[in-house]
Amino acid sequence: MSGNEYRSGVQSELIPKLEPLFAYIPFLKQKEGANTRMLLEGDDAPKDSLPVPVYDSTVLKFVKEAQKTGLFTRNYIYAYKKMNIYSPRDERLAVSGAKFGDIDGVIAIMAKYILGGQTRGVMWAEAVEEGIWLHCLLKLKELLEMYDHPLA
Repeated sequence: MSGNEYRSGVQSELIPKLEPLFAYIPFLKQKEGANTRMLLEGDDAPKDSLPVPVYDSTVLKFVKEAQKTGLFTRNYIYAYKKMNIYSPRDERLAVSGAKFGDIDGVIAIMAKYILGGQTRGVMWAEAVEEGIWLHCLLKLKELLEMYDHPLA
């Protein structure tokens, strides 16, 4: 398989799955650095009860849309080891320096926050506030457009 055939195959698989997520780029740009969650605490709640995080509805829609793609699996851990990612700084460096062959790594970084947020609620807010999802989507869009027509 030539490089062009491989690239075309990756593009034809990923573009239809990722295009719905690209629609959230303006929202993610707007919310970068802003608080996207509140804690729901009742006045009558016992002092030892846990506060429940409440998220911006668009964040929840984004997560649901991302889960529908089937791209984000628990295998992100192996990509992290392969790419020597151990900190948020390493994540940012991996995304900013990603090439076409590193698309799986960028997807793995998104997966960590999409899947991790299901059990650690703060991760979805971190991904929005720190711009992690935004920078991953921008990089994926750039890499997929590089050899094709512009996307959404």
